[in-house]
Amino acid sequence: MLTRRPVTISSVEPSEGREGTLVTIRGTGFAPHVRNNCVVIGGMGACARPEPGSTDTELKVRIGPVARATEGDLLMWPGTGTDVHTERIAHGDTTLTFSEVSVFRNGAPVASAGIGFRLTEPSPHTYAGFVGRSPARVDLGGLEGGPALCVRFPHDPGAPSDAGWTSVDICLVLKEPTLAIDFSAEFSGDRSPAHCLGAVAKAVTANAALLGERVYADVVDGGDTGECELYVTKPYLTNGMFVLRFGAAAR
Repeated sequence: MLTRRPVTISSVEPSEGREGTLVTIRGTGFAPHVRNNCVVIGGMGACARPEPGSTDTELKVRIGPVARATEGDLLMWPGTGTDVHTERIAHGDTTLTFSEVSVFRNGAPVASAGIGFRLTEPSPHTYAGFVGRSPARVDLGGLEGGPALCVRFPHDPGAPSDAGWTSVDICLVLKEPTLAIDFSAEFSGDRSPAHCLGAVAKAVTANAALLGERVYADVVDGGDTGECELYVTKPYLTNGMFVLRFGAAAR
């Protein structure tokens, strides 16, 4: 439901960056609660989390994980965020414990900065999704065969089967209307690829449900090949982005 006026963006500084870069957006109409601003950057190449201390005319955001170097506009939506979320998800013998979660539904049309923001380099062990047709063998709540976001995970040392990689950051944006889920979490228990991705899929659907959104996710296990595919969709999906980064847990 659209409940706010669209924002206007007058400037973005700097015009390029990578994961961790602090970007200042100036304009009008930003949501006063920073959690209620959803920002994607570099042509939907990465999410950018709002920082404390922002105002309704100046928003500071920090670029999240980047799957590939790319260039494109900065887009944002003011809307309804929530700090209500699940603290822990169990999937078989795998547990996902959250350190940060933001779930967001847009409350106004998208605002475009009209610039070519350049993401200069990819983050390690980071994967991007693409919109395509989902296969019949996945369970997507009756939406099988329709549009879905798919992320493919080839067998490599950065996959969650490696005991050294025990955390995950995701940024998921599904349109239209826009639903965004941004979280950081740590795995424990079984860290095989299929089980870790199964926990991520369950976390996506559970947190979306807290806003009354129907989102479906499923994993195709590649078995002996070590490859897995994660599919996510919702009714009337037209576009979206999905970025996942696996990393080492804090010691």
